[in-house]
Amino acid sequence: MPRAVSCLLLLWATSAAAAVPTPESVLGFVPGADRTLADWRQMVVYFQALDAASPRVTVEDVGPTTEGLPFLVVTISSEANLARLDEIRRDNLRLADPRGLSEDEARAIVARGKTIVALHHGIHSTEVAGPLTAIETADWLATADDAETREILDQAVIVMLPSHNPDGTQKVTEWYRRTLGTLFEGANPPFLYQKYTGHDNNRDWYMFTQIESKLTVAHVYDRWRPQIVHDVHQMGARSARMFLPPYVDPWEPNVDPALRAAVSAMGTHVAGALTSQGKPGVVVNAIYDAWSPARAYPHTHGGVRILSETASVKLATPIDVPFDTLQRGIGYDPKLASWNFPWPWPGGAWRLRDIMDYQGAATRALLGHAARNRAYWLSTFLEVNRRASARKDPFAFVLPPGHQDPLAAAELRRVLLTGGVEIGRAAEAFTADGRSFPAGSYVVAMAQPCSAFAKALLERQEYPDIRPVPGAEPQRPYDVTAHTLPLLLGVEAVPIAQPFEAATEPVTDAAVTPGRIAGRGRALAFDHQTAGLRATARLLKAGVPVRWSRDAFTDDGRRYEAGTLLAPGSARPTLERLAQELGVSAEAVDASPPAFVLHRPRVGLYQSWVPSMDEGWTRFVFEQQADVEYMTLRDADIRAGDLRTSFDAIVLPDQGAQAMKEGHAQGTLPPEFVGGLGVEGMRQLKTFVQEGGTLVALDSATALVISELGLLVKDALAEAGPGGGEDDEAERDAGEFYSPGAILETRVEGGSALGHGLPATTPIWFESSPAFDVKSGRVVLRYPHGDPLLSGWLLGGERLHGKAALVEVSLGRGKVVLFGFRPQYRAQSWATYVPLLNALYLSAATAAGD
Repeated sequence: MPRAVSCLLLLWATSAAAAVPTPESVLGFVPGADRTLADWRQMVVYFQALDAASPRVTVEDVGPTTEGLPFLVVTISSEANLARLDEIRRDNLRLADPRGLSEDEARAIVARGKTIVALHHGIHSTEVAGPLTAIETADWLATADDAETREILDQAVIVMLPSHNPDGTQKVTEWYRRTLGTLFEGANPPFLYQKYTGHDNNRDWYMFTQIESKLTVAHVYDRWRPQIVHDVHQMGARSARMFLPPYVDPWEPNVDPALRAAVSAMGTHVAGALTSQGKPGVVVNAIYDAWSPARAYPHTHGGVRILSETASVKLATPIDVPFDTLQRGIGYDPKLASWNFPWPWPGGAWRLRDIMDYQGAATRALLGHAARNRAYWLSTFLEVNRRASARKDPFAFVLPPGHQDPLAAAELRRVLLTGGVEIGRAAEAFTADGRSFPAGSYVVAMAQPCSAFAKALLERQEYPDIRPVPGAEPQRPYDVTAHTLPLLLGVEAVPIAQPFEAATEPVTDAAVTPGRIAGRGRALAFDHQTAGLRATARLLKAGVPVRWSRDAFTDDGRRYEAGTLLAPGSARPTLERLAQELGVSAEAVDASPPAFVLHRPRVGLYQSWVPSMDEGWTRFVFEQQADVEYMTLRDADIRAGDLRTSFDAIVLPDQGAQAMKEGHAQGTLPPEFVGGLGVEGMRQLKTFVQEGGTLVALDSATALVISELGLLVKDALAEAGPGGGEDDEAERDAGEFYSPGAILETRVEGGSALGHGLPATTPIWFESSPAFDVKSGRVVLRYPHGDPLLSGWLLGGERLHGKAALVEVSLGRGKVVLFGFRPQYRAQSWATYVPLLNALYLSAATAAGD
């Protein structure tokens, strides 16, 4: 912590039990003032000062964050409750897992327990009001002495995250201050406000890839298992003033009916309270659904997520919103009164102070309901967890060992364990539903408290086709429609309907199953999977040569597939260490098949000043999951040319053609952040390929590459036409073709080394993606002529029949690789990491003997 911050904390701590400091006295301004924001370091000082002065507040730094800042968990309750906090927490965890709990004990816990309410702010850092509202909420609860506040403090324990993304809170505030008073005041920053994910950090609630997600699960969800989570957000300015549940259909089908009812009851209560206080423009049962568990961890853990979304301003700069500019959304028209939107907002000035007033009022109404209805919330929590613990359909899922990526299999176990799921490992072989499973199989029984979470992630989704009236366009989901992790990871998960017996041992960590090195020979052969390619990266970095077999071969009567990776027998000690860490297994061989000789690829990753979440996810996968070394390339770097001297492969993440080529328009941001690749940038990329480089384009980035490089490839879906979608992303015309995020089947076409390591049938992530007709080029993955849908929602699937999903096109001495999907989708689609890594390694490979 900086010296100035430490000194200020010491000053507050030693000025004694004096009065609780006001936010203004610490921050130097009243929160909510126009054009004024506190950065995260100031907020830390405030909360530490509050902790030192108030007996109702405790503050814990459980960080650090991704970029090294404090991550604060603030606990607020009455002095009496804080004195027995561990007892309250233990009681609540007993309700969370009621197995073996007697009725008498359950009634006693409900009678003495407290409602646990989590208040989450600031996960999306350009939604700047939330952390300031957290400060005002904490100040109110620490200082007020009215009957309502006392009841809240007595009957509830509040666990607050003032900012779920402190790094972004700091960065966005610094950016806002930089642009304050300029033409660019209030513009969104030209960078991702979370290092890797940007806005997608709120899509990490079942994969738990980011540090902040893991800290929240460990220190809020695991520690407390709250009955209620208020997730404080902001939305677009030309909408309702605030959204609250009920959510629109559909719900994730594994969410308990009692939780659906409780969400609706709480949301309508809060909406009614705001309306009665004279706050117009509050809508319920509109805009947002409750389908994806990526945004709603509590729903599969016995609690409710109350999402509030308040209309935004230009960061902290006021705006004027004329009534006639308000835009209708799913389930309502902001210009018309309706049952779920009884009081339209008349338009006019809208300020940061207004946002905070709505957010604060919603929090106060929610906490009042939680306190007054304490027994209801605890009883509902208990009964939901009892039903989850008695789940029998299916009886279990079995994760058998086998020929699958050991790292991906370990990743699935890590996700389940992080989500509180109990896993057993079979000590001996067993039979279930007529199938034999070997020792070492993993068993996920459904009769456990977190079974809803496990079932949601392990089964396939069937998203309903919802239309307002027959013949109308389908209602668009707020987010994606599939979350079947076994498909995304390429790991088998077998649902078992009938009860069975198996001797299992509890699994307490997700460590990869160690591999083994067998035999003696000239070379060591290992599988072409993510684990094998990650081992390859480490071997090459250590100076160990690695070859890649170009064709299938046999050795000592055993067949090895094309793409088998080969290290010299002398590398056995190194490979044995990697077998323990990565799960790689290898067998000694004497064969020397025709092969590529691999070298460390020199990779460039394009990063636009128009921030791309896919670029951030690509960095995360490269750094954290694939051991890919890379350099970031900005527009000016590419326009400068001479790319082939420094790079073997350049990756263009998923991004629209206009954003990449044109970038930010002149006058919208400071000059160093405007413009894009332009004509010159595209000319230099073409030259790079012609001189022998590999250009890899992901998903929508393929459109610009196909057009500007003159490739004889066409997006067969382009004529479907654009339509509106979340975050203003272009979507396909729902009347002809629509797939807003689903898992589809593709099949490997022989003949290309890009497909080495892939199973014959490979699931891919398709999200309003292209599909290709190819006049010149080699197809690597192609959609089947039957229904390609594996999980989620797909309309017009026949338009994909026979189309290409992955294509490589030769151009000059190099090649272009076109991915018609996101192979590294949100760090989940491990099943398609392999072709992306293949493209990179092949870019620097040479033929043996060259």
